[in-house]
Amino acid sequence: MSELVTSMARKIYLRQGLGVGSFRRIYGGSKRNGSRPPHFCKSSGAIARHILQQLQNMNIIDIEPKGGRRITSSGQRDLDQVAGRIVVAP
Repeated sequence: MSELVTSMARKIYLRQGLGVGSFRRIYGGSKRNGSRPPHFCKSSGAIARHILQQLQNMNIIDIEPKGGRRITSSGQRDLDQVAGRIVVAP
């Protein structure tokens, strides 16, 4: 998995109910306006939407009835197994 996919899966693991709009805000950044001052700008929604669809096809996340996405029991088990294999560097 790429860094963005794993980051999004971890964020949904920690906080249920995140959707495309939330990830646009989380991964947004500074929009440079040339000679004018920079301001915050949301990231692309297509990338977040496609990653969420891929995670849904892998049965890691599911659609939350109230809105957003939530982690499935099998997805939680898989992420726990991966986290258990990670070794912290001394």
